[in-house]
Amino acid sequence: MAEAFFSDICLLSYLKELRKNEFWKFKELLKQEPKQSDLRPIPWPELKRASKDDLANLLCRHYPGKQAWEVALRLFPQVNRRDLWAKGKDEIRNKINPYKSNMRKKFSDIWQNETCLVVPESFYAESTKAEYERLSQAFAADKAGEHSVTVALVGAEGTGKTTLLRKVMLQWAEGNLWKGRFTFVFFLNCCEMNIIDKTSLVEFLSGDWPESSEPIHDVFSQPEKILFVIDGLDDLKVDVGLDGDLCSDWEQPRPVHVVLRSLLQRTLLPEASLLVSLSWEWLRKFYHLLRHPVYVYLCGFSGDLKWLYFSRFFQDTDQAAQAFSVVRGHKPLFSLCQYPLVCWLVCECLKKQLQRCQPLGVNFQTTTCIYSSFLTSVFQPERMGWAPGHCHNCLKCLCALAAEGTWAGRFAFQPSDLEENSVSEADALAWVRMRLLRQNGSLWVFPHQYLQESCTALWYLLRLPGEPQHPRIGSATQLVTAVMTEAPFYLKHTALFLFGFATERVAGLLEAAWGLGLDAGLREEITQCLRGLSQQVARSELQINFQNLFSCVFETQDPGFTTQLMSMFQDMEVYISKPDDLMTYACCLQHALNLQTLHLSLENVFAEDCRGLLDNDQKLSCWQALCCAFTNSRDFQMLDLDGCVFNEASQAILWRALAQPTCKLQKLVYNFASNVGESTDFFKALVHNPHLTYLNLHGTNLSSEEVALLSEALRHPMCSIQQLMLGKCDITDEACEDIAVLLVSSRKLKLVSLMENPVMDSGALLLSEALKHPDCVLESLLLTYCCLTSDACDYIAQALVRSTTLSLLDLGSNFLEDSGVKLLCEALGQPSCNLQQLWLVGCYLTPVCCEDLSTVLISNEKLKTLKLGDNKIQDAGVKQLCGALKHPNCKLENLGLELCELTTACCEDLASALTVCKSLRGLNLEWNSLDHDGMVVLCEALDHQDCALQLLGLDKDAFEAETQYLLKGVEERNPQLTICSTPWNRDELMLKGVIV
Repeated sequence: MAEAFFSDICLLSYLKELRKNEFWKFKELLKQEPKQSDLRPIPWPELKRASKDDLANLLCRHYPGKQAWEVALRLFPQVNRRDLWAKGKDEIRNKINPYKSNMRKKFSDIWQNETCLVVPESFYAESTKAEYERLSQAFAADKAGEHSVTVALVGAEGTGKTTLLRKVMLQWAEGNLWKGRFTFVFFLNCCEMNIIDKTSLVEFLSGDWPESSEPIHDVFSQPEKILFVIDGLDDLKVDVGLDGDLCSDWEQPRPVHVVLRSLLQRTLLPEASLLVSLSWEWLRKFYHLLRHPVYVYLCGFSGDLKWLYFSRFFQDTDQAAQAFSVVRGHKPLFSLCQYPLVCWLVCECLKKQLQRCQPLGVNFQTTTCIYSSFLTSVFQPERMGWAPGHCHNCLKCLCALAAEGTWAGRFAFQPSDLEENSVSEADALAWVRMRLLRQNGSLWVFPHQYLQESCTALWYLLRLPGEPQHPRIGSATQLVTAVMTEAPFYLKHTALFLFGFATERVAGLLEAAWGLGLDAGLREEITQCLRGLSQQVARSELQINFQNLFSCVFETQDPGFTTQLMSMFQDMEVYISKPDDLMTYACCLQHALNLQTLHLSLENVFAEDCRGLLDNDQKLSCWQALCCAFTNSRDFQMLDLDGCVFNEASQAILWRALAQPTCKLQKLVYNFASNVGESTDFFKALVHNPHLTYLNLHGTNLSSEEVALLSEALRHPMCSIQQLMLGKCDITDEACEDIAVLLVSSRKLKLVSLMENPVMDSGALLLSEALKHPDCVLESLLLTYCCLTSDACDYIAQALVRSTTLSLLDLGSNFLEDSGVKLLCEALGQPSCNLQQLWLVGCYLTPVCCEDLSTVLISNEKLKTLKLGDNKIQDAGVKQLCGALKHPNCKLENLGLELCELTTACCEDLASALTVCKSLRGLNLEWNSLDHDGMVVLCEALDHQDCALQLLGLDKDAFEAETQYLLKGVEERNPQLTICSTPWNRDELMLKGVIV
């Protein structure tokens, strides 16, 4: 094939595409080429009169073989025919591609030796036909304008993602897939990358690059012809999304996760295409790393395919029918067999039982039970004539090999690894016969990564009392700690098996089958570890991965153990994106007797088209069990429903649970809720739960009718709501009438937030009339960004004079101007005004208003906080305010002047005020143009013995080193003083209900 391609006939087809002027220039360049390339020249007279046919013959005669093509490809770009250069390079690579041959052999061997099929290939082709076609179409060569494509192959663990990627790699290498689309396909195995700290893309790919091939750097000249297949991102030691570092140089050594992240985010070879296998968990955490992906979902076996798998696996029709009837008779097991890996494990168990004429059955209560059934079926020491002592030793050595590899992120072993762990060649071959090991060339592997991880967990059960710590295997405590905080994904499954093996049920099953004494202290070690972690969480020293915790605890299926572990945690975060996870969380949460705060996210779990192992009735049953946690907890304080999507039935279950007499919920946060107004049960929960004092519906679009229903429920004598957060709820001036009625009627409502609603001046009028009513007991009203003008200030000012309870008023981000503040100040000057905090951030104010505000500061001793940030107060305005601060009647404690266009010129006035004012405790000066000289003046005042300031808002990192040193010195000399950025930000956001 190579000789045919390098013939003069093939070269002639390219020369014929040259235009007359291009052909002449080509010959002139060819005349000069021998001088530059040290080649034997073609005589110019022959070259000058040569036709295209003659030139093809001359080139191949003077420069035989591949040499003529190398010359032509160098000249094509010089005659502005880069298209011919690209076409030629592509054809050469496709027809003579040693790398492709190399990959064909490599993946053929992998397919034969490392894939858990044990069925004819025709079955596999049938079972993955739809996914294979979607992958083929996603990268179709004729897609106009789509040179760079990202395809995400998404599926649960054990659905065969790695197997499918290996198959498509083999299909490409054999020339059966993506013909003409990809010249090179590179398979990046993340497990293999774990043993590398730093590498360049070129360096890593060179491992599979044949010496006889072209330089690997040349491959990147046509990146649109390259596909990277990335398998096992979950298995990386370091999360690919850990930081934002990126690279664009394929030759520069960088940390492995940076190289992979750069491929995903298209800074490294952006024209290349990607095929990435992902678990649902990885996709949830790092979906943002993918650029416009096409999703292909791998769902596993349907019912018909399950039977087809059994029939091909057993070959004997009667045996297949017997085995299948056992599985079909247990609905949960039948559902689990949608995963090819589980199907293989179950078939291996049943096959061994049939061979030994034993009763058919598989313990399928948990994942660990299924693997334990497999292990006890394939490993039966008495049939091998192994004594108990030898059995324990051999099994422990195998498990030590697994554990050492798992902790190092290695899933393929050299013969030296077996020797180091005392696994003899005879024992290794015995494990191969039992399907616990496989031999792949010179390497040894477990049939599946999960099987290696189950053996890793088993190693902890096989330890002897008082046995010293293995130098290369972490302790059970280290394993649990890693998985509950930050750890590689593969350790999660090891921990899951660890929890499973720690139960008396599973340990007893193994002891009975093997006659071995197993470590009885594993359960207590897990308990002690989680107790220590829970105490760190309570002190806010640590964040727990609750998804891993729930998965591991669920694996125990031990109610007493579950209660013991779950009751250690008071504050939990739960994210449920799959219906099948409902069962896990329901089982665990109802045992969390000390639960105080639950942050819950549900994404389309109850959608009709969102299917899994559970049908709709089962999903609702699990949801009802989960909601029992709200009534079982001894002191349930807050439920935060973040981004939850419910249907009518699931909403009804939730609200009825919260209305139960045994539910002690105090705070309900349901941001961006949907259809709350359509459920009467929601309003009943508000009325009938006497403990519920806080309701936050931030971001929920409420119609005027829904606001009226809410107002009616909150006015009920049994309702105990004291704080109502309705920010960004699309509440109009019309709906403010119902809010006003509520303010007058409720004797319990203390705080209302209407921030980011189109309240308008007309709505402010209605609210102000309510505030003036003697029955209104409201203490805090937040009207940030409510489309108010100075006209609203007239109504509000009247309310300030009449209200006996209102102490905090937030009018930030409204167009009040100086004229509006003047009206407010007139009210603040009245003795009957009881306001203590006035927030006027971003109200289009100028120095003009500071004269009125200064008068208030002197005359009103009740006002303690004044926030004027994001206004044009300027140095002139500060001068007036500082004059008031120095007055002996001024009792202001907090003053916000961030982003107020201040300069160093005002520092003298501020310094003077700080040394005189005895009441001022907090001052925010962030985001102003204060230089080092100004800070020197301020620091002198801060060091003054009469300065009472305790909190100063400044971003120390924004200053030069000299100023930072100055500020640090002030803090060291004044222990009572804190200098920090955004000093009140968190408290403000919590008060507004933006964060909880």
